[in-house]
Amino acid sequence: MDLFADLSIEFWHWWILACLMLVLEMVLPGIIFLWLSVAAAAVGLVVLLVPDISVEIQLIAFGVFSVLSFVIGRRFFRPGVSGANEQDVSSASSSLVGKTTVLTEKTTNGRVRQSVYGSSWILKSDEDLAKGQKVRVCGIEGSTLLIEAVKTDAPS
Repeated sequence: MDLFADLSIEFWHWWILACLMLVLEMVLPGIIFLWLSVAAAAVGLVVLLVPDISVEIQLIAFGVFSVLSFVIGRRFFRPGVSGANEQDVSSASSSLVGKTTVLTEKTTNGRVRQSVYGSSWILKSDEDLAKGQKVRVCGIEGSTLLIEAVKTDAPS
């Protein structure tokens, strides 16, 4: 009993399926249809190169390529992992490095919580600083801004 004896699937059928899967990827959440689209496009390429391949082998190849593209895709494109470290990321917090602000309270043990450019931060310095001291953000450690006092030269 040959289920697919009269069925003929050409390479462009697979490429149409790949395009439909990309549309589904754009409409539905998640990234599973992207990997299925890659697999369908790969099978289409195989069928283009080897046109006499049977439908059964094409379906098996689609299954194998689906698993491979999913595994490889998850390995290199995991959600939430960019591969960049904090110093590489261009974000609102990293743009604070080099900015100056004035302390609204004195630091205790080198720390104080205050709003900096609209966000609440813990400010940390190597020394206790007085209220009203002008400080510069010199780095970021998680949710803590590392600060240093700005030395003002007295006018001569």
